[in-house]
Amino acid sequence: MADDLSRMDTARLNPETNADNPQHVGIATLMDAVEGVHFPIKKDQLIAQKGDETIDLTGDRPERLRVMLLRVEDDEFLSVTDLVQKIEHAL
Repeated sequence: MADDLSRMDTARLNPETNADNPQHVGIATLMDAVEGVHFPIKKDQLIAQKGDETIDLTGDRPERLRVMLLRVEDDEFLSVTDLVQKIEHAL
């Protein structure tokens, strides 16, 4: 699982825009944002708990987690991996 997440993380990094803060881009920002969340969790609960967190998956377009979650059709996330996959699919 960690290998899959790190591959997704590095595959989307843009070295031109991320040279100064590599730790603040990619899947790691999503993982940091949902730290402490207990899964499974409903989308509206996750928005209420962590919706104001800023996520930057690509290094050039930071967004609030709530905005990303509203693009996802599913109403529940079973795990962090499930959340990551559904957000990646919605991009």
